[in-house]
Order: sequence, then structure tokens, then C-alpha cells
Amino acid sequence: MWIATVLVALWANRIDVRRWARFAVRAVRERGRRPLSDVVTEMKVRAAVSSDPLLRRDRALDDLRVEDGVVTLLTTTAGWPDPRDQMVTIKQVRGITDVTSRLAPVPVSGATGGR
Repeated sequence: MWIATVLVALWANRIDVRRWARFAVRAVRERGRRPLSDVVTEMKVRAAVSSDPLLRRDRALDDLRVEDGVVTLLTTTAGWPDPRDQMVTIKQVRGITDVTSRLAPVPVSGATGGR
């Protein structure tokens, strides 16, 4: 029974789970080139996004990156995010100096990858 509960929870939060999985893969690949402080700060930002019910399930937020205290939100729409609503949670994370956004890169094949 607990397996079914875990699977339902993963499915309900699949957008956020996919973002965490991509982060884990990227963190391992870049472990020698990226400062540990950026990885830890990015984990804190991701935890803040995961704890916010609107941000966690927002399909417009494709992914995010942290570099030198600046969070870059990779979005699927040019009009996102609304600084008054979505960015407040992210700006409250210790170590963040600024939050920016840009469109996420589109896969070369044109496939959306299940989005």
C-alpha cells in the first residue's frame, strides 16, 4: 500500500520531481567546475520552490540555476514571473542577491519531453 502512496505522490508532484532530477544530474556533471556554495544555495532555492504550492506545480517554470547568488529562472513563457507573487519566496532565501528570468532553451528536435 505504501508503494502506491509514494507513486501517487510522485505523480502529483512530477513537475517538481523532474526539476530536482535534472538538478541532481547537472550537479554531478559540474561538480569540479562549480563552487559548492552555488550548489548549496541552489538546493535552498529549490527547497523554497518545492515548499510553495504555486511554484511547485507551475508548468511555466521549467528549471532554475544559481550562480554567484543570482537565481536565473528558466521559463517557458516570456511573461513569467510576476515579481510581486512568485519571486518573493525565492528572494527570501539567504545568499540570493538577485532573481532574473529568461526563456528556457528548446530541444533541437522540437520535442517537448513530456511537458
